[in-house]
Amino acid sequence: MKECRPAGKQLLIVWLCLLLAGSTAYAQQREQGAEGENGLTTQSNEEGSGSALVRFSARDSLTFQLRGSREARLFGNARVSHTAGELTSGRITLNLDETTMSAQALTPGDTLSEPVLEREGDRIRSQRILFNYETEKGKFDVARVRMDEASVTGNQVKRVAPHVIFIREGIYSTCDLDHPHYYIQADRMKIVDEDEIFFTRARLYILDIPYPLVFPFGLIPSQMRQKRSGLLEPSYVFQDQRDRGLGVQNLGWFQYFNDNITSTLRGDIFTSGTFLIDSRTQYNYQNRYRGSVTLSYSRDRGLEPTDPDFSKNTQQLLQINHQQTISPYASFNTDLTLRTSQFYNRNSYDIDDRANTSTTSRISYNYRHPDGLYTLGANISQTQNFRDNSVSLQGPTVNFSLRRQTPFQPAVRRTNPKWYESFSYGYNNRFNSRFSFNPLDGTDSEISWIEALLRPSKYREATGDNGYIDVGFIQSADATSQLLPSDYINLTATVRYNEYWYPQTIRRVFDPRQNRVTEEIERGFATARDFNTSLSLGTTIYGTSTAQFRTLEGFRHTMRPSVSYNYRPDFSSDFWGFYRSVPTDTLGNTQRYSIFQRGVFGGPGAGEQQAIAFSLDNVFETKQVKRDSTGRRNEQIIRIIDNLRASVAYNFAAEQFNLSPLQLNMNSRVLPDISFNASATMNFYDTDSTGRAVPQYLWDNGNGFARLTNFRFSASTQFSPGQRSQIQPYQYRNPRYYDPFDQSEFRLFDETFNDYPVQPLDVAWALNLSFSYSWQRVNNDTRKSAILNANNIRIRLTPEWEFTTSLGYDFIEQNLTPTRFSVRRNLHCWNMSFDWNPFGDFQYYLFRLSVTDTQIQGLMQMLPGLNNLDRSSSPINRR
Repeated sequence: MKECRPAGKQLLIVWLCLLLAGSTAYAQQREQGAEGENGLTTQSNEEGSGSALVRFSARDSLTFQLRGSREARLFGNARVSHTAGELTSGRITLNLDETTMSAQALTPGDTLSEPVLEREGDRIRSQRILFNYETEKGKFDVARVRMDEASVTGNQVKRVAPHVIFIREGIYSTCDLDHPHYYIQADRMKIVDEDEIFFTRARLYILDIPYPLVFPFGLIPSQMRQKRSGLLEPSYVFQDQRDRGLGVQNLGWFQYFNDNITSTLRGDIFTSGTFLIDSRTQYNYQNRYRGSVTLSYSRDRGLEPTDPDFSKNTQQLLQINHQQTISPYASFNTDLTLRTSQFYNRNSYDIDDRANTSTTSRISYNYRHPDGLYTLGANISQTQNFRDNSVSLQGPTVNFSLRRQTPFQPAVRRTNPKWYESFSYGYNNRFNSRFSFNPLDGTDSEISWIEALLRPSKYREATGDNGYIDVGFIQSADATSQLLPSDYINLTATVRYNEYWYPQTIRRVFDPRQNRVTEEIERGFATARDFNTSLSLGTTIYGTSTAQFRTLEGFRHTMRPSVSYNYRPDFSSDFWGFYRSVPTDTLGNTQRYSIFQRGVFGGPGAGEQQAIAFSLDNVFETKQVKRDSTGRRNEQIIRIIDNLRASVAYNFAAEQFNLSPLQLNMNSRVLPDISFNASATMNFYDTDSTGRAVPQYLWDNGNGFARLTNFRFSASTQFSPGQRSQIQPYQYRNPRYYDPFDQSEFRLFDETFNDYPVQPLDVAWALNLSFSYSWQRVNNDTRKSAILNANNIRIRLTPEWEFTTSLGYDFIEQNLTPTRFSVRRNLHCWNMSFDWNPFGDFQYYLFRLSVTDTQIQGLMQMLPGLNNLDRSSSPINRR
């Protein structure tokens, strides 16, 4: 055996000649890499062998043996590359004749030089590796195999085929620590295609504590994200209510049928006999349609029938959600919720669910023409209010709308267009039906809205109304044109026309015997029409100022005044025939009413309208100029007020109260990330002793110009620091010359204790903060509201601890709104959470400790004693 160290080019050429003379392989010098390492490249030249290129290098030295078998020994950051894989280690022995390579660390226990084999995304670390790069078989001592999101460690690992590995005394875990928090230890393991792990005599360990049950054999799928059927994770519950007692929550089964359909069946059961059964099925097919169906049933009962407050209560819930894309131009959606009034109060502990006193369902279909010529929509919606047991069923409703047409607009827009070129018109219609159920007995009504819908006699019995289902049809058309084409003034005229179709009208009759007015339904087709016209004039005015204030240079005021005139005839006159008069008493007093008052779209309005309206929009801007250290000028436009709008109208045709209230609205974002909104209503008429408005102006009675009747103000912002503050290290000030025998340097206290500032707390946090204030005067009654809300408060105390909550305070009522506190802790491969609601009549807590990995978590859910890592005072978030 000869030994050589590559010290120069000439010596390296000699080695190449020797290697070429004694074998069918050749070697050539590699250029020095970025790390300054020398290396050799060998390639088999056997014809027809199909052997691939083998590259090897070492930082320290290369030693070759040419007698007998050809071997190369690599020392110091050794590396051997082949299409079968790449091996790195502190020391590698390469046998070119047997196509094998063996590797081990330079010294025992040296983790930096441990052999690592990488192939096809696999990474195997071992104390000793023997690998054949032609057959792709190998042996490993105390090796760790990485696969997907898990790892397998074994004392002896043998690869018998490219995709088959045998392991003796193996440990499987999804925890990436060298000493995992939890693992499955088996006598023997077999990994096939990195997809399945077979084992014999296995046991689960948590914090090195063995689970008492031993599995004689089993299978672990390595695809951690694959959905599989299994038991749900139950928890023991003690509810702070006298009618339930102890129980088990979330006991059930999750069924995975395929990638398109999954189903969950779960339930709660308590010692009192109270139970809840909840089933939910979800489906999704190629993103063409998806949805879910939820069906829930619960029965509550007290602990003992002899208790004074013993009662039984049954609640149901049906939810159907479906979203379907029929084509690129058509879609169908369903959001259906049917439930009893106390379902959420008895079975949900979500604050929003418990505060919800109504439900809304909707089914809709929408179609848009491929060229956008028209749109068609159909829907039906239902709203149920549990406070008064009322139900409103709207639909089926059909909407049709044509694309707006501009018949005189030329194909090429001209610089000076004619007034008629801007002429455009539009058309739309709508069909609607309405069913309103308002029982006289309210929540005590024995007739449900479904019974009243199916049987008109039940509807009349429950509501006392002779009507039943109201239907109607309306079609509308409008035309508009810009009469004065100009870049400075905009003069626009508009005409609107509406037509109503109804199958019935109403007639009111005075009954002198009962001294009251009764209403009757008159069957028969009836139509009504109304129209109105408007003329509007608008322009834009700019005002600028060169005044300067600190870094602000110049101000600009943009004003957009608008004047419009609206006209509508009095459709309540006898000429149109839409209104009638009826006596209201025996004294001869009469009342005017519309025969279309019960129509789903109403009817033509009463009273002539000749109104002129004024509005003024204002925008205030300025320019902020700053210079950097180099003197470079940086300019930024800042809007002080985004919009300040004032509007008022005067109706010449009204008999009284001709002048409408003054409406003021303002919004601004002058401060970074803070939004301000304000609105106010000013009335110009005086009031009487009861606070009601009288047709007399305030200035006529010397009471000023206007009185405030309504005011609202709100501000909102979001805090989310982008960069965490850096804590400066404490700098100790020691004397320049220190004499160990001079004790005057030492004091009973530190004289410089307060000379250093308090270090900032390095905490990432975020919250949404909003404040709203409203003031309203109704007659002589004043109503005020002032609420401060801090939503989504998130404080990351450390990289592993997180605190979240939402707080609210009502300054008028002087109380806190219901809230919930949550604490989260990341325990590397575990998650710990604690939720607590200490306020209100519904108080609870929930503690949860779970494994991050879903596969191990599912295994623990099936093992007795490990499926109860939750502790709560009451079930929450049940839907």
